[in-house]
Amino acid sequence: MESTSTPNPDTKGKEAAPPLPFNLTPDQIHQIIGALTRGSGNTKKPEIKEPSTFNGERDQLRGWLAQLSVYFKGVGSEFEYNNDKIVYALSLLRGNVLK
Repeated sequence: MESTSTPNPDTKGKEAAPPLPFNLTPDQIHQIIGALTRGSGNTKKPEIKEPSTFNGERDQLRGWLAQLSVYFKGVGSEFEYNNDKIVYALSLLRGNVLK
C-alpha cells in the first residue's frame, strides 16, 4: 500500500500520526470506526452466582466464606462498605448459627 502525507501546520512540535492509506472508501473507514467503538461496549461480565445459605456446619464454613469472597469481588460496588458485606452475610445464615 502506498500512502502520501502532506505536512500539517497544526502539528508543529507534535509527533505525527502515521498516514492513512488513501485507497480506503468512506464506508470502509466508518466500518472500521464502528468496529473499534463497538468492541469496547460488547464486553460481558461473567454472571456471579449468589452464595448459598449457611446453617453452621463447620466442614462447610471455608467453602461458604470462599463463596462470599468471590461474590463480593464480582459485584464490587454493590458492597462499598464492610458493614454492607456483614449485613449481607448475616442474611444468609440459617438455623442454629443464626442464633
